[in-house]
Amino acid sequence: MTYRISSAVFALCTLAAPAFAWDETTDFRGLHIYTASADGVVLTAVCDPDGAFIPPTNHLQIEVRGELLEGAYKLKSEALTFASDMIAGAAISRDEADWNDIISVLHSGSEIELTAGNQIYKIDTGSPFPVTCGADV
Repeated sequence: MTYRISSAVFALCTLAAPAFAWDETTDFRGLHIYTASADGVVLTAVCDPDGAFIPPTNHLQIEVRGELLEGAYKLKSEALTFASDMIAGAAISRDEADWNDIISVLHSGSEIELTAGNQIYKIDTGSPFPVTCGADV
């Protein structure tokens, strides 16, 4: 009886939880890699806080259904929206204004909406993006 109740409570807690959270890893160069995925979308932010590359280069990669995103896209949180064009699946921090806007959107909420190819994908990260990743936000 106790086992059944515990299993039922665990199942309900699992259903109430966000689809994913930002998962962080660090590679051998010191790059911090943050990944979140849901609804067939994978967001990967690569942050270079210690200058593994000169100049330090941060980027956001977006995959939709296993393919790198190419072309027009829009990221939207509860508070902010950013729209641009993705080139070879990545938005790179070399354009400082765009990078600041991208990170601002990811920082401003945990429910992110991606619009790409006339499709809307919903991503609940469980919490806003946890770092500035070189942006002035």
